[in-house]
Amino acid sequence: MLNKRPIILNCFARGGSQVLVNLFLSHPGTCLSSGETHKVFKPGTPFDSGFLRIKKRVMYDWPIRLMVGQDVFDPHLLEPRKHVPDHVRRMIDRIFYEGRFLNKIPEQNLYRYEGVEYTDAQLADCRLVTKSLNGLVFLVPLFRDMYPDAVFVGLVRNGLAICEGSLRRRYTPEEIGQEYRIVVQQMLENRRTMPNYHILRYEDMVGDTATFVRNLYRLADLNIDEVPKFRLEARPVTTPDGKHERLKGSYDRQLFWYELDSIRQHFRSDVNENQIKKLSATDRDRFLSIAGEMMEQLGYSTQ
Repeated sequence: MLNKRPIILNCFARGGSQVLVNLFLSHPGTCLSSGETHKVFKPGTPFDSGFLRIKKRVMYDWPIRLMVGQDVFDPHLLEPRKHVPDHVRRMIDRIFYEGRFLNKIPEQNLYRYEGVEYTDAQLADCRLVTKSLNGLVFLVPLFRDMYPDAVFVGLVRNGLAICEGSLRRRYTPEEIGQEYRIVVQQMLENRRTMPNYHILRYEDMVGDTATFVRNLYRLADLNIDEVPKFRLEARPVTTPDGKHERLKGSYDRQLFWYELDSIRQHFRSDVNENQIKKLSATDRDRFLSIAGEMMEQLGYSTQ
């Protein structure tokens, strides 16, 4: 395979995944492919040109669906994936690899350090980081077989905060609870059966970021001493319908650079609390009736 020792992330949409990605991308030996895992193979990133949208659909998405007999990269497909033939695995690996060179934009693969850009030769040597959302947790067996040297990280968050964020996007509490329950169950099963699968909490990431990063880099075998500053993105402006506005003069979000001891100032400590307060008692109960047991297994209170 072209990608060596990749770092595979399993996360929830609106679960803090972009922070986790940026903590990894702060290291000069890591890079992203051309977006979140499903957007590497499907059109939909803000940076896709008309030609690239057509290319992804005609050369990536449709052929893989036909050869596998399933929409492998659909994050809303909450079921195990079918067998992926070897030639399709090599195709997936190549697309991941080539994506790193297409993604030289400020928020992703442009900067090796603050103000210092990657060369193509440096990007070629980087470890791939890819963020797989929600139902793409079922890609873990495929990636485990493709990349025996991979490190897997599952990021979990209080389900009530995720519920509030998803309700603003017009999902029902039952839909959100079902997705949360299935994804967490699969994460826990992955951790039980795979020594290189680790589950970390969003609350620890934003509560004591320095300690979290040290542990994160230890699990991924990354040298923290090679990172003079850590990159994080500005909080997006959220419209009443839950969509993110782009910041003026930016592709999407603005990068900020922090030394490890000062990185904590980037976060608000009351984000979860404020989101959960917005839930009605009815919506809270409907979500917990389905996902409450999984929250308790992760150590979250359902009271």
